[in-house]
Order: sequence, then structure tokens, then C-alpha cells
Amino acid sequence: MKVDDFVVFNGIFANLISILYIMPVFNTVFFIVKEKEQRAKESMRMMGMSDMPYWLSWFSYYTILNTVTALLATITLSVNLFENSNMNYVFLMIWLFGEAVFGEIVLIQSLLTKSKYAGIIAAVIYFALSFVNLLSIGKQF
Repeated sequence: MKVDDFVVFNGIFANLISILYIMPVFNTVFFIVKEKEQRAKESMRMMGMSDMPYWLSWFSYYTILNTVTALLATITLSVNLFENSNMNYVFLMIWLFGEAVFGEIVLIQSLLTKSKYAGIIAAVIYFALSFVNLLSIGKQF
């Protein structure tokens, strides 16, 4: 008879994945707000650049960062935890979560104006929202 040890890990897994993305949230929000402070976007807009290439550059930067993070997390989790799972699905789940976090990054950075505190405030907001998500998941079980 096989024992499913994942049931014990179920509540902790969401927190671990959330913790995994605190540093990318911190760094990305910090650098976007720093560009906002330096008015780099306005300078590029005066030279004829629209908003789409600007946000696509940030999205591609974050996607590369997210892909590396998700790949490392999948490799780490495949050692003992998900040995019977398809690693492509595990990678896809973590990667899609990371891509969804980019939307949260865009929202949070629009509320902040000082890069000195932006990264810290964004990380705290992100972590608090992950606990709200955990509470909503906990009521289902």
C-alpha cells in the first residue's frame, strides 16, 4: 500500500511557491519605480517610443527571470517530492504562477513613487496577499 505524503505538504506548498517569488517582485518593482523616478519612460516617449515596447521589455525581462526561477524550483522539487509526477506539469504550474505575479507587479508599481521604499513595500504587499490567498484555500479543505 502506498502512502501519500503530499497531503501533509499540501498546506505548505502554496507558501513555499509564494516565498520563491518575493525577490523577483522586490527587484522588478524597485527597478520599474527607479526608472519612473528618473523619468526614463518620459524621455523615451519624447523620442517616439510608445508604451507597448516599454512594457514588453519589462515583461520579457521578468519572463526570463521567471523561467530560470521556475526551472530551478522544478529541478529541486523533482528530487524527492514530485518523483511520481510529470515534471512538465510541475514546471508549467510554477511558471504560470510566476507570470501571474507580473500582473501584480504592474499594479503595485503604479501605486509607488519612491524607489527607495518601493521594493520593500511591494514585497510586503505581495506576501500579505499570498496569506489572503492561503486563507481562502484553507476554507475549501
